[in-house]
Amino acid sequence: MTCVGIAVQDLIFSLQTLPTGPGKYHASTRTEVGGGVAANAAVAVSRLGGHSRYVGALGEDHFGEAIVRDLNAAGVDTDRVRRVNGLASPLSSIAVGPRGERLIVNHSDSKLFDQARAIEDSDLEGSDAVLVDVRWPKGAEAALKWAAGHGVPGVVDYDVGNRPCQFLLPLASHVVFSADALRDLTGAAKLDDGLRIVGEGTSAWLGVTEGEEGTYWMEDHAFMQQPAFEVPAVDTTGAGDVYHGALALILSQGTDDIRNAIKFASAAAAITCTIFGGRNGIPTGDEVHAFLAERS
Repeated sequence: MTCVGIAVQDLIFSLQTLPTGPGKYHASTRTEVGGGVAANAAVAVSRLGGHSRYVGALGEDHFGEAIVRDLNAAGVDTDRVRRVNGLASPLSSIAVGPRGERLIVNHSDSKLFDQARAIEDSDLEGSDAVLVDVRWPKGAEAALKWAAGHGVPGVVDYDVGNRPCQFLLPLASHVVFSADALRDLTGAAKLDDGLRIVGEGTSAWLGVTEGEEGTYWMEDHAFMQQPAFEVPAVDTTGAGDVYHGALALILSQGTDDIRNAIKFASAAAAITCTIFGGRNGIPTGDEVHAFLAERS
């Protein structure tokens, strides 16, 4: 599977109280780890037992080197990463509160993806699914068109982004929104209304996630829910990215059982939340199956 979009270097700090204004704040612990929507999804696919490739853009700097090194260590193919000279790789500073809640400050150079080499068929060759985020709209568009043309799932992780990306929706086979992104896009306060509005312009399967409430989707005109698994959350950083990677992995295996795919993805995300350090908490496939077996 190929994941197209952003990769970030995350500096994560654990605090007793999240900042509410100016001042000095003491972190009880910290870690530095790779992050980013598409990159985290690629790591999730690899750890869960799939073969993953990451295609995105990074600067020619030490953060870019660290990001690639971390992806390689996780078993992700990075041969098609674009390195753009003179620009900075994406970087985030993340404060994590006592219940795993996050405050994220990210810097991503607005020119990075504009100057990156366009997606080519060779970047995607052999993929049994494609997952894209909305940080690289042109890259996502090319990848989804390739997926549709080759009869494999094209999954969109539609989170809040800097650019409108409605044009991606008709190209996808599956779209999962964050609740905030769906409300921003449609103006509808109720999630079921938002999904119905989006469904007027695409034949893709549509779902939406909202933290502890879990996943919602439409099925035969009914509004369905898979609640999130209850776990002692330590750090929710990257959990949504893991969810999307896990969901795309199951879809790549040819399943039409969306309920079980959602349940698997929800379990992978829940386990991730129990360990501090974002990507450090991504489970293996065996760990997810054991987690589900305990709750069956």
